[in-house]
Amino acid sequence: MTRSCSAVGCSTRDTVLSRKRGYSFHQFPTDTIQRSKWIRAVNRVDPRSKKIWIPGPSAMLCSKHFHESDFESYGIRRKLKKGAVPSVSLYEVLKSRCSPRCTS
Repeated sequence: MTRSCSAVGCSTRDTVLSRKRGYSFHQFPTDTIQRSKWIRAVNRVDPRSKKIWIPGPSAMLCSKHFHESDFESYGIRRKLKKGAVPSVSLYEVLKSRCSPRCTS
């Protein structure tokens, strides 16, 4: 089963091609405070309960949702810095679905 990014509207999948393109995939932190920051940043709603979405154990985000400065490099490997929070392209889909009245 191919893993995919959990950000709303992101269709990036963890494949050989996406890895060749330089995308990396990062599981939600286990640290309670850091995990809460990620959940708030992703701002997803569970479609059934209409409550805030709680990621499962395999939920992850792709590197598209982090700034380059959020990463540390170890040779050819990249790792998220401690305390990094996703902040890139997390709301574009929500904004584009919103009517013109939503933006006022």
